[in-house]
Amino acid sequence: MIRKRRRVRIVAICGLAGMAAVLLVGQFWLMSALSWTHREPPADSLIGINFSCDQAEYLLLETPGGPFVPDDRPGRAKWCGDVLARIIDATGARSVRFSVQWDEVEPSQGAYDYSLTDELLRVAADHGASVMVGIGIKAQRHPEFYIPDWALVGTDLRQGDVISEDPVLRARALEMVKNVTVHFAANATVDSWSAENEPYIASHRSDHYSLSRDYVAEVVAVIRANDPAGRPIAINHAQHFVMDRRWRDALADGDVLAQSMYPRRNIDLLGVEAVANIMELGPLMPNYAHQARQARASGKQFWVTELQAEPWTDEDSRLLSPTNPSANLAPRQLTENIIYARKTGAGRIYLWGAEWWLYQAEQFGDTRWLGAVSESIGEE
Repeated sequence: MIRKRRRVRIVAICGLAGMAAVLLVGQFWLMSALSWTHREPPADSLIGINFSCDQAEYLLLETPGGPFVPDDRPGRAKWCGDVLARIIDATGARSVRFSVQWDEVEPSQGAYDYSLTDELLRVAADHGASVMVGIGIKAQRHPEFYIPDWALVGTDLRQGDVISEDPVLRARALEMVKNVTVHFAANATVDSWSAENEPYIASHRSDHYSLSRDYVAEVVAVIRANDPAGRPIAINHAQHFVMDRRWRDALADGDVLAQSMYPRRNIDLLGVEAVANIMELGPLMPNYAHQARQARASGKQFWVTELQAEPWTDEDSRLLSPTNPSANLAPRQLTENIIYARKTGAGRIYLWGAEWWLYQAEQFGDTRWLGAVSESIGEE
């Protein structure tokens, strides 16, 4: 009798545990189903591309373990412009975003070299595309902080520093921002600015340096003071968790709140590698649609300036191919990412990975990536 009662209790406990698990899963499913990714209609967003000459060289000219291509090689600007032209032709993109790298544009103090950036602007204009120009200490791609050696003389930067608090570096950076803005403000192809790139995020690529909010706001003020056309100025952020509220600072201090979106993340579950789609995590993920509404209510704009459109991988991306694909992202999922971004209500979406699409097409004959982007742009 006692054993029978124990069995009954065990069955009852297991039944209750099973019901609790079902309720928990059901609740999570309901929260996901009611989240903005399933409720919001897709916006008629302008879709553009990010572009980096360094990244194009890494993929198209360099090989694993091989030497780096020097920045001072003859014909570099023309080569980079030709690569951008091939990408625009293949995708139909009508908007391009690139960052001005401080060490390239001001290699020695007060001596500016705009040969590369001017060529990229010329190519964009010839193809009917406008350009968003990022200016500041921090730019796209590795190593993110492109500080020329001369600008570090007299500074004392240490790992983890908010480097914009160094008065010497800050003064030199703001002088650069002023001169670069004056140069590009005269070019009608430029339709917007980015004040730094993900400035509030500490860079694991460069000694975990970061920039302060007041410095970024000062960069905005310098750009605004030197642009007679009054083009919109974006501050972009990379919000990974809903608890991160720094997007409010970007919204308050700029004309455009911009976000980086990477829907598919690599995770390790008890030693098993998997890919998680964080856009399906319901209330745990950032509500970008809410941020877009907040921006519009403030008389401002919301853009996605960096949308995942190439695989996120820890290995050398040059090793990925049609026969060795990444589990992180496929062309079909690239299209799904664009749909997620459109559901934020973003006025613009800039795709991340244009150089890699061209690499896949020219190295392996895999045109699926370029085709997916072209199809999405054609639906605008």
